[in-house]
Amino acid sequence: MAFASIQLPITEPVAVFGLTLLVIFIIPLVFSKLKLPGIIGLIISGMILGPSGLGFFNNSGSIELLGNVGLIYLMFLAGLELDAHRFISNRNKNVAFGLLTFAIPFLFGYFIVRYILNFNPIPALLIASTFSTQTLIAFPIVSRLRLTKILPVEMSIGGTIITDTLVLLIFVVITTIAGKPDNHYTLLLLIPKMFLFLLFVLLILPRITRWFLKNLSTDQMAQYVFVLSTVFTTSALARLLGIEPIIGAFLSGIILNRQIPYSSMLLNRLEFIGNALFIPIFLFFVGMLIDLKAFISGYESLKFSVILIAIALATKWLAAFIAQQIYKLTSIERQILFGLSSAHAAATIAIILLGYQVGLVGINVLNATIVVIFLSCMTSALVTERAAKRFAIANPTSKFKPAETDKILIPLANPSNIERLIELAESISEKTKKNPITLLSVLRDEDDMSKVQILAGKAEEISQNFSTQTEWAIRVDVNISSGIVRAAKELLASKIIMGWSGNYTSSNRLVFGSILEGVLAETKQPVYICSLKRAISEMTSIYILVPRNAEFDPDYKNCMHSLERLVRIARQKVVLLTERVHAENVMAELPQSFSKFKPETVLFKRWEEAFELVSHVNNDALIVIISARKGTIGHSAEVQDTLQYTGKLAPNKNVIIIYPAIQGTSLNDSRSFIAGTGSVVADS
Repeated sequence: MAFASIQLPITEPVAVFGLTLLVIFIIPLVFSKLKLPGIIGLIISGMILGPSGLGFFNNSGSIELLGNVGLIYLMFLAGLELDAHRFISNRNKNVAFGLLTFAIPFLFGYFIVRYILNFNPIPALLIASTFSTQTLIAFPIVSRLRLTKILPVEMSIGGTIITDTLVLLIFVVITTIAGKPDNHYTLLLLIPKMFLFLLFVLLILPRITRWFLKNLSTDQMAQYVFVLSTVFTTSALARLLGIEPIIGAFLSGIILNRQIPYSSMLLNRLEFIGNALFIPIFLFFVGMLIDLKAFISGYESLKFSVILIAIALATKWLAAFIAQQIYKLTSIERQILFGLSSAHAAATIAIILLGYQVGLVGINVLNATIVVIFLSCMTSALVTERAAKRFAIANPTSKFKPAETDKILIPLANPSNIERLIELAESISEKTKKNPITLLSVLRDEDDMSKVQILAGKAEEISQNFSTQTEWAIRVDVNISSGIVRAAKELLASKIIMGWSGNYTSSNRLVFGSILEGVLAETKQPVYICSLKRAISEMTSIYILVPRNAEFDPDYKNCMHSLERLVRIARQKVVLLTERVHAENVMAELPQSFSKFKPETVLFKRWEEAFELVSHVNNDALIVIISARKGTIGHSAEVQDTLQYTGKLAPNKNVIIIYPAIQGTSLNDSRSFIAGTGSVVADS
């Protein structure tokens, strides 16, 4: 048999690269479905497929080269995402918290590792420094809730800049003297080396970069290659001076983030290729270095894991508590501060890996660090989300201002849905006559125009019947969701209305879910998902389902204003279904015009119960469901299942699901490592 000739480990470069790409494609998708961090999945995959596991791969050769490239790229992106302008705006508090969140974990960590775990001084310093690092994986949570300008968030960002920079400086000292512990001149030689290196990075590199990006080339490919060559040349220069290359990469990122705008295509490409390719390969490579047998059966790995995670979380909490006492923060603000500063990821894994490679720490410490990364990231996300939602409810931000004119985008695929979607677009806005409704067709092949011609002919006929002005847009893209997202951004759409057959079977669940999830993740506009069996004017009643905390959403009132016209058209009873404890808030946040319709109120205890209540209404009733996107104030585990609950109603009922608009992260790359759930690009 052909398979019998396969020798393990696989060393042929093409096979190694191909299988590695397959792993970094499949594993993050699987772990995202399990609601677990993709970075842990990649590391575990490396453990299982590496030398200490099944032995499919060896941790040398081409995979080692790509892993080291990924490490440099990782630290470059870490520096690229640190915003110096935001740090300066509140520098006193930022410096104070930065020193607290660095010194407390470092000092406590060193004492415990040195005198309780009996490590030698240099390894103890290295391990202790990792307790001070922090990665803002939970930043997208506060960004989506529009909390980026509150004090604890500003302090956590500033603290990250301070503590990570100090940790890397200590790392320079440790690695410099590690090989020559008895040489008293080692540190003296380090000072002029650092001076020469910083002279190049701070004075010469910015001038070269500024001149090139502004005056020499408009070629996007040349700009990308220039940035990469700058990063790796700077890292190589650091190596020649006896400094670890990751220091050069980190400082390059800090310098270049002033030259590369956040909204630029260049930054998008830098982050995309790093997060899609180099950093996942690096994480896979880290997993290969871990001794799976020691991780599973070794008492030492388990002991170190418990001790290190306890130190990591306890000291970060203590730093947040002291900052709370100094600056008179509330308990919720302290929780936000702790949540944002408690995750250990980027710098932690980089430092421990290099420490392991140079022999400063053993395999048990490397194994335990993986546990620290996993548990600290999970803790950070859970604590931040819970505290941020409580803060947003207690301190509501200003509401969204509706656009002066609506620009409604309707993606079309099924001719039978056109009439209902155009009618809904007319019904939910009084301003559509100022802008034509845009009908979108997304194609995968430029030659596939027969489908568009059928849709266009049907749409033109229906538009004339409604006396509605429409325009046609065509996008060619690799998939439907990408085409919708691109059109929504290019056309500056204010609302997106999508049709749905109402079926939610196992065969189409993944397809529909992927389209909707893609649109919701990459757009900010309100999204309406519709399954309508009859005209809105024929509806005899409207049932509006409101989940817990939806009334605190900044776009809640705008959604209700859009529904107001539906109510006026139906001219029949309106029933609001909401939780008992939130009923008063829901009614208070309704637009004043709703009062004249005298809405009834039906109370429920669980979100699923609301769907059971409306499952018995007549088929000529309209069921409107207010849902929520991940990370927003109204989202919960129950709301996550809204589509599944609705699928049981939609085949026979008239259903509209509304996802309110959001304001926050403008780029959400689910594979991003530095930001955890997405690249940190926040609205002002």
